[in-house]
Formats: sequence, C-alpha cells, structure tokens
Amino acid sequence: MNPTKIVIVGAGFAGLTATLYLQKKLTKDNVVITLINKHHYHYQTTWLHRNAVGFYSNERSMFDIESLIHSTSVSVVKETVQDIDVNKQCVRTESNIYDYDYMILALGSEIDTFQIPGLKEHAYSITTLAQSNQLYNRILTVLEDYSKTEMEKPLHFVVGGGGFTGVELLGEWVDQLPKLCIEANVDPNKIKLIAIENQPTVLPEFDLELGEYAMQQLEKKGVEFRLGTKIRSISRANIKIEQSGLVEDIPASLFVWTAGVKGNQLIDKSALPSNQGRVEVNCDLTAPNYEQVFVIGDVALVRDKSGKPYLPNADLAIQKGKVAAYNVIAKLEGKSQMKSFSFKNRGTIASIGANDAIGLVGEERRIFGKFASVLKKVVDYFFLFQIGGWSLAWKQFRKAK
Repeated sequence: MNPTKIVIVGAGFAGLTATLYLQKKLTKDNVVITLINKHHYHYQTTWLHRNAVGFYSNERSMFDIESLIHSTSVSVVKETVQDIDVNKQCVRTESNIYDYDYMILALGSEIDTFQIPGLKEHAYSITTLAQSNQLYNRILTVLEDYSKTEMEKPLHFVVGGGGFTGVELLGEWVDQLPKLCIEANVDPNKIKLIAIENQPTVLPEFDLELGEYAMQQLEKKGVEFRLGTKIRSISRANIKIEQSGLVEDIPASLFVWTAGVKGNQLIDKSALPSNQGRVEVNCDLTAPNYEQVFVIGDVALVRDKSGKPYLPNADLAIQKGKVAAYNVIAKLEGKSQMKSFSFKNRGTIASIGANDAIGLVGEERRIFGKFASVLKKVVDYFFLFQIGGWSLAWKQFRKAK
C-alpha cells in the first residue's frame, strides 16, 4: 500500500506550527510528511524591525528548523518552490517534483507596491530577514558615505507607512540612531526621520487614542509625521508626495516601504481561487473546490463575524496552523466532521522602541508604556513556546543574554 503524502509549503509561524503538530499527533507508519522551505531556518517576523536597525543579530532572531524536527517523521527540504499544481496535486521546485495527497500551503507575504512608480526599484522593506539585513547594511553605508562629506545638508530617512510595521520600525530606528551615528562619526542632529501615512492618523489598526500616543512618543524623539499624505512616485533621491491637493518633492537619502503587503504570487499563478495572492478559505481552512488543499498563514484570508478580514499576525498564523493540522489528521482517520476555524483574539501589541509600546489586551483593554513593552516581549516568547515548547523559548531567550 502506497503511503499517504502530506506536503507543507513554508516554515513560517503557520507552516512550522502545522508541521510540529502533525509530527506530534500523527503516529501512522504509512504517512510521509515533507516540509519545503527556501531556508534551513525559521526567523521571528515579529523581530524583523529590530534586525533592520542592528538591534538584534540574525542569530538572535532565527533557529534551525531541523532542531525541532524528528527525521523519522518529517523530511525537511531546503528548496524554492516554483509552481503549485493543485489539479495534478504536485509542488514543483527548481530541482524536484513533490506529489501530495494533502497539502498545507503556508507561503509568506510580499510587499504590495500599489503600482507607485519607482517604488519597486528604490524602496527597501522588512518583510523577510534578508530584506531587514539589506536595510541595515544600507543604513550603515549611507551614514558612512555621509560622514565623508561636509555634512551641511541633513540626511533624510523616510518611512512610507504609519501602520503597525512602520511604527515598530520607527521606534527601533530612532532608539538606535545615536549609536549608529557615533560609530559612523555623524552628528545625529543632521538626521531627519520622516513618516508618510495616507490615513489621517498613525496605526489605523488601533483606535485613535493608541495611535495618538504612539505618534506623540515618536515625535518627542524627533520623528516627523506627514499624515493624510499620498506617495505619488519615488526616484533615487526624492519622493513626490501629495497632501490636500498640493504636490511637492521631498529629499530621501533612504526610503523604506511598510505600507502594504499582499499574499504570494505563486498563489495567483496557481488554479486556486485567489485575489492579491490570498485565498478566502472555507471554515475548515481548505481552499474552495480543493478539499485536499489547506491554506494558512499570510496567504489565507479569514473574516471576523462582521465580515472584515483579519490582519495577518503571528498569533493568527499559529492558530491556523494547529487547526489545519488537526483537520488533516481528521481526514486521514476518515472523519466527516472537520474543525471550523475560530480566531481567539488575545490582543495586539506594537512596540515603540525598546522600552515603550501600545496595545490591546483582548479586543478592548488599552495598554501603554513600559508595561505594554514588557508584555510585548513576553508575547514574542510565547509565540516561540507555542511552536516548539519551553525548550525553544528558553533557547532563544538565552541568546539575549
């Protein structure tokens, strides 16, 4: 009898959670599980803004996937997926083809340029660890080059987007700038940090009070906000913006785009029903018309009771991973009743530097300041605990020492 083949694509929060759940719960000998990921490591996406400014090292933010995998249960394949054929039930990489009976798609997101001219060519982003490293290296290069000039005109570091990612990046960046400037022999007063947000307030994901607090704290540290402002185009050294119908060019020594992400292009290239690289999944997290395909993580669109899509985050991804894995096992055991996904919203916290944060506990309780910052750190390690237990959380915590 041929073994049942389960293929998991992507080892982010969702994919790795699903893999480890199957590894723990699935004891059948005639099941083959393959995890395909382009890297041999998993990295904490919740810490990428800290990698981007050099506050965290790569070692601090990542761990080897195989350290959690039992080779007798799961085969880890370090390859880049080229094509997903849901009709022929196979996944093609650059060197192999992997057939499946059940597939869990957990691909990550990509930046959405909104077709802004020049954005793709001139913007940096922090959606992956590699991109965060590129940004950090570029910051160092810009500062080093600037130190060799007369330093008469200021440097302009511009962040496009005042949402969750943009605010977290600004908070870490403004905290790290004095250190980076000292190392580069640059007067920190010559650096301008500017945030451009299309909405009339920062952090539109939260309520007005929390957004105002975050903006005020960052403004105290020198960040300039341009709210209600659209980015029209980007060139190598300038950004064309529009505010209240007025168009102007502002200088940009470095531009970082944090204002939009979409799903993965491989999803749109497949036969799966999708929009912007995301699949609006059934209640059991299967793709419409493809009951053997589970879609989780950033590429799965799930709505709340009011019909509004949940914004992607680590907790949502982990919960999706557990439910998808549970339902795969249910199918293998011949059960007709699948578990419906219901997101347990524990809350959301956004850091504003190393010692400040804002957030919601549950859906209503607002938290600010030092307490919120401490809770944010606890939550980050709780995500690690949910993936790999106390041993993984403790291992990563020790790296901070």
